[in-house]
Amino acid sequence: MRGIIGRIASPAVIPHGTRERQIPSQPRHLLLALLQAGRGRALPLLFLALAVLALANFDATPLPPLRNAQFDRYQRQMPRTRDGEPVIVVGIDSASLLRHGQWPWSRDLMADLTSRILAGRPHALGIDIVFAERDRFAPPALAERFPTLPPATFAGLPGPDEQLAAALAGGPTVLAVIGVANALPGSRQPSRPLPALAAGDPAMLAALTRFPAAIASLTLLEGSAAGAGLVNATLDGMRSTAERGVLRRVPTLALVGDQPFLSLPLEMVRVALGAGGQVAIEAGPHGMQGIRVGDYALPTQGNGELLLHYGRSKASYYLSAADVLAGAYPPETFTSRFVLIGFNSTGLQDATVTPLGELLPGVDIHAQIIESLLAGTALRRPAWMPQVEMAALLLGGLLLIVAVPVLRPRYATLAFVALIGLLLAAGHFAFAAGRWLFDGLSLVPLLAPVFISLLSATLIAADARRRQAEAQLQASREAAARIDGELDAARRIQMGLLPDPSSRFAGETRFAVAALLEPARAIGGDYYDCFMLDERRLCLAIGDVSGKGIPASLFMAISKTLAGTLTRRHDDLGQAVCDLQRELNRDNPEFQFVTTFIGILDADSGLLEFVCAGHDAPLLLSQGAVRPLDIARIAGPPLCALANYPFASARLQLLPGDLLCLFTDGISEASDGREMFGTGRLAAALLAGSSRAPLAERATAIRDAVRRFEAGQAPFDDLTLLLAVWCGRPPT
Repeated sequence: MRGIIGRIASPAVIPHGTRERQIPSQPRHLLLALLQAGRGRALPLLFLALAVLALANFDATPLPPLRNAQFDRYQRQMPRTRDGEPVIVVGIDSASLLRHGQWPWSRDLMADLTSRILAGRPHALGIDIVFAERDRFAPPALAERFPTLPPATFAGLPGPDEQLAAALAGGPTVLAVIGVANALPGSRQPSRPLPALAAGDPAMLAALTRFPAAIASLTLLEGSAAGAGLVNATLDGMRSTAERGVLRRVPTLALVGDQPFLSLPLEMVRVALGAGGQVAIEAGPHGMQGIRVGDYALPTQGNGELLLHYGRSKASYYLSAADVLAGAYPPETFTSRFVLIGFNSTGLQDATVTPLGELLPGVDIHAQIIESLLAGTALRRPAWMPQVEMAALLLGGLLLIVAVPVLRPRYATLAFVALIGLLLAAGHFAFAAGRWLFDGLSLVPLLAPVFISLLSATLIAADARRRQAEAQLQASREAAARIDGELDAARRIQMGLLPDPSSRFAGETRFAVAALLEPARAIGGDYYDCFMLDERRLCLAIGDVSGKGIPASLFMAISKTLAGTLTRRHDDLGQAVCDLQRELNRDNPEFQFVTTFIGILDADSGLLEFVCAGHDAPLLLSQGAVRPLDIARIAGPPLCALANYPFASARLQLLPGDLLCLFTDGISEASDGREMFGTGRLAAALLAGSSRAPLAERATAIRDAVRRFEAGQAPFDDLTLLLAVWCGRPPT
C-alpha cells in the first residue's frame, strides 16, 4: 500500500530527453546557439545595433506617440506659472452675439470696439480676425443689394470699412494673416511683411515654413494697421501638425511667398517696442536656434517652431466684447497691456487641445505665446538632444551587456529596473531644471530586447546547471513525495474516523452538535466523538494525545476506538474510563498518555454525566453567562499517566438552551507571541455568537477568532472544538 500511495502522490518524473522532443531538435539547437553565441553577448549586441538604427530614424517607428505623451505629462506635472497677466483677451462671446447680433458684425461696431480699447493706450492691440471681404453694409454693397433705390440714397452713408481703418490707425494695432498651402479664391500676397530681419545665415530661411499665398484683410485695413502677423498653428502635411489633435508646436516666423512674417503675438510685441523692436534670428548648422524681438528671446526648433510651455488657463483675463462696448470697463483697464480681440463663443472659436488636456480658443494660445516671450521661457529640444539620447542608449546597452551575464537573474532584473528609473528620472530632472526635453521613456522599449536576450542566455545557463542538479535530487524528491503521499493518506484516514454531526444527527430536535478539528501538522493527536448509546443517551467525547505527528495519530485512533467501544459496553461511565486506561496501558511502549473528557447526555431529561481525565474543564453557556464545569471532585490524571486510578463520574442538570463547549489546548493555549488565548477569550467568543445562529457557524466563528488572535503565528497545537446544545424536553 505504501508503494501505491507513493506512486500516486509523487510528481511525474519526465525522463531526460522527453522535454527536448517537444521542440524539434534542429530549430531548438539553432536558437540555443544564437542565444549563447559570444558567451551570450552576440545577440544583445545585434539588438543594440538595431536600437541605434531605430533611434536614428525615430519618426519612422511607432515611438513618437510615446515621446509626445511623456512630454505632455511633464507639462501637466509642471505647467508654466502665469503671473502678472500682461495680456487681456476681449472675447466675442455668446453674450456679445446676443446683444449685438450674429457674426459678422458691421465694421463700424468693430471700429467702436477698437477705439474704446485704444483709448486706454495699450502696448499693442492684436485682432485675431481676418477682414478679407468688404463690409456687407458698405454703400457699394447696399447699392448692389437694393438696385431699385436711387444712387443718391447711399451716397451720404458712412463707409464701415473706412471707419474701421480710421480706428486701426489710431494706435499700435496688428491684423491677422492666414497662410494657405494652395492658392484659394481671395488669397494674395499680404502687403505688410516684416520690415527688417537680421539673420546670421540667409540660407537658414529655406528651413522655415513657407506658404505660397495668404488670406489677409482688405488693403485699406492693412495700410491702416501697424503690422500683420500669422495666426497659423498647424498645417496638414507639415511637421508642425499636432499628433492626435494636440497642439504642441506653433510657428514664430514663416514665409508667405518670399516675404517673412512673424506670428501675431510676436508681431504685437515688435509693434509695441517701436524702434527697439528689431527682430534677430539665432542660426545654427541645423537651422534656427532662437528668435529675438528687441530684448526678448525664445528658443526655437530648426524650422522656426516654438515648443510652447503651457500654463493653466484662467478666466480672469477674459473680458466680454459686449461689456467693453457698453463701457463697463474704464480705459485704464487696457493701459500698458497687450490686448487681443478674438472669438470665445461656441461655434465661432477655433478650439485647440493643449498638452495639459484643456480645450482652449486659439486667441488664448496667442496670449500664452506673449507671456512666454516676455518671460523668456519655452521648452527646449535643441538639435544636439537626439545625440545625447543616442549616447544614453549606447551607454545603457553596453552596461547591460557587461553586467547582466555576471549577475544573478534577480539582481540583473533589479539593475534593469534601476536603469529604467534613471532614464525616467533624467527626463524629469531635465524638464524641471531648464525645460529641456530629454526623452528617456522611448529608450526603454529599445533597451528591452537587449535585456531580454541577455536574461534569456543567463536563464539558459542556469537551466543547464539545474538539469545537472535535478538528476541528483530526483531520488530524494521521489522519497519526499512518497512520504507526503503517505502523510496525506494518513490525514484522510484520520479525518475519516471523525463523525460528521450534521449528517449523523439529521432531523434531531432534542439537541444539536457541531464539531471541527484542524491539526497543527499534516496529522495530529486530537480527536472528538459523538454518537448515540441508545435512543435517549448521547455520548460526547474529546481527547488530546501527548506529542504530535504519526505516533500521536496512531495512539489517537486507538484511544477513540476503545473509548467508543467501552462506553457502549458499560452502564457506569467511571468504570468504562477505568477499563479504557487499562486497555491503553496494555501495549504502550512509547509511554504516551491522553487527556480526555467524556460526557453522556440524557436527551430527554437534560441530565449530563461526565468524567474528566486530565482535560481542561468544558465551558457551559447557560442563561447568558459562561462558566467552567465543576470537575474538582472527579478530575483525574491523564489516561496512562497513573495506572489503576479509580475514575469517578459526576452529574449536572442542563437547562433548555444550555450550550456545552468541549475544547483542547490548541484553543486555550493558542499564542500571538506574547500571551495565550485563554478560556476568558473563549468565553467571550461564546457570548458573542448569536443563539439563533446554526451551531456549525458558531464553531467556525470561534475558530476564526483564535486564528485572528494568533495573527499569523504558527499554531501551537491541534485545534479541536465540540459544541452541544440541549434544546429541552421533547413534547409528550
